[in-house]
Amino acid sequence: MIKDGVVVQACVVCADMYGVSDRLREMGIEVKAMGKPLSDMLKSDYKVLTF
Repeated sequence: MIKDGVVVQACVVCADMYGVSDRLREMGIEVKAMGKPLSDMLKSDYKVLTF
């Protein structure tokens, strides 16, 4: 997905709980605090994919 231009981000709190923050960064995924960014995305027309 990243190679196709999809912006992939992960919540640092969630990633830390699972112990995968470093691995996600190694994979090229931005790991950051997501409270405000996610709230802003949900209030706009962004399409959010979660699992």
